[in-house]
Amino acid sequence: MIAPISPENSTDNTDYDIVVIGGSFSGSSLAWLVKRDYPNAKVLIIERAEEFDRKVGESTSEVAGCFLTNVLRLGPHLARRHVAKHGLHLWFNDDKNECPSRCTEIGPDYQVRLPTYQVSRNILDQHLLERSENLGCELVRPATVKSIELSETDAPHSVKFKDEEGNEREVTGKWLVDASGRAAVIARKRGTHKRLEDHPVNSMWARFKNVRDFDSIEMDTEVPGLCTMGRAPRFNSTNHLVGFGWWCWLIPLENGELSAGLTWDPRLFTPDKEGKIGERLKRHLVQHPIGKALFENAEALDHDSRIYSHLPYYSTETAGNRWICIGDAAGFMDPLYSQGLDYCAHSTFIASKIIRGDLGGDCPKMALKEYNRQFIESYFRWFNAIYRDKYTYLGDADLMYAAFLLDLGTYFVGPVRLVYEKPEEEFAHMPYYGTGGKIFAKFMALYNRRLSKIALKRKAAGCYGRHNLDMSKLVTEGFSPTLGSFKQIWRGTRMWLRAEIHALRLPKPQKQAAMMEPETSRSKTEAATI
Repeated sequence: MIAPISPENSTDNTDYDIVVIGGSFSGSSLAWLVKRDYPNAKVLIIERAEEFDRKVGESTSEVAGCFLTNVLRLGPHLARRHVAKHGLHLWFNDDKNECPSRCTEIGPDYQVRLPTYQVSRNILDQHLLERSENLGCELVRPATVKSIELSETDAPHSVKFKDEEGNEREVTGKWLVDASGRAAVIARKRGTHKRLEDHPVNSMWARFKNVRDFDSIEMDTEVPGLCTMGRAPRFNSTNHLVGFGWWCWLIPLENGELSAGLTWDPRLFTPDKEGKIGERLKRHLVQHPIGKALFENAEALDHDSRIYSHLPYYSTETAGNRWICIGDAAGFMDPLYSQGLDYCAHSTFIASKIIRGDLGGDCPKMALKEYNRQFIESYFRWFNAIYRDKYTYLGDADLMYAAFLLDLGTYFVGPVRLVYEKPEEEFAHMPYYGTGGKIFAKFMALYNRRLSKIALKRKAAGCYGRHNLDMSKLVTEGFSPTLGSFKQIWRGTRMWLRAEIHALRLPKPQKQAAMMEPETSRSKTEAATI
């Protein structure tokens, strides 16, 4: 047991040791980690929402699963209140096919080996916040932050906020933690909040009821052959419908509803704009045979939809003099591989470790400087390795199969393996840090860049998506956090090299810019603007 805060390090003329802005996943997790080791620490959580809603972040990947189970110890809660996830499945099609069982599928053939979940964020966030309160954190909710004053000396930071009754209050804290999500309170105040201009993707989503079950007898009867293509249950999986410049997620929730969303690169694709978000989304979903089979009789729930333009952003400075930004307040990239909570897990653990060290008497200056460096380095390594121009080849089954094997193989042999072997050590670094991370990131950026260029050549030659029908690309061995994942990396590399050889026989596109003109949804309406 770590000793309580010593008198020389206790709060002096300060209301709180730590003031946390935002009480959802990142803020509550940090508060719990600090109070677990330092029960005498005075922690205030300021939460804007009276009740949490079902924000995006329902699907977790393996790194976040490790953080939830091995660090936060939430296994029993997750088993009782959320849906166990069985991997990621991608579904491809061409414009002429209307039969769901002909759509090419990429995904795992067996159930996953490590815990991942489809979480209801309102339930998870509330549970984490209550755990923090039970350890002695003070909560003000609902409350609106009006202003913050960051100290550049040993003086405390100050936060002014308005509570539920409309009373204004000012508090001081030795530490100020920004876990405010997209509001990014500190970054916006300091002018360090930046859009990732090279990845201008937009997203809209809604919740639906009356969606058909992938694994039901009715589906098997209506679409012969679809339910027998793989061994793992598809209903529990995160299913993605994909096309040139766009993809849709389908995520089951614990109450029987289904979360569905469309993310697109406006340089390549634009959905229609008529009607409510749920209506627009359903019109797009049913244009895909799998989407039509599932959503033909589905109904979008009222007042449970969102739309965001230009999702990716980051802060050029994530920490300073005893202040730190974590989770989505520090940055967000892309929801394709459900790795948003990975970044939340790493940044939250790093911040909690720095603060715990300070409360124990360590100087935090070098650790804060290193977090600043690692966050930006990791953010752009990850972006270049996985997401830069990826939407050009999302809709081609051959190219995405190579990327699927390579992306997940490197993920398992790197970040997943490391956090499971040494969680306390590896969560204390951002992903892809150090020399090893740099080497992997460069390799991934290379194949990602080449696959994008091949996709544009295929598009110009009219053979984009040439194997989008009648193919089953299921991974029979699965992925594991061992060096055995190099087998999948090698398989993915072979698929990539085959695509390179095929591309040698294709004519070079006259102008790449012409290939970046947006396609439109098959609806007759105009292109969307947000």
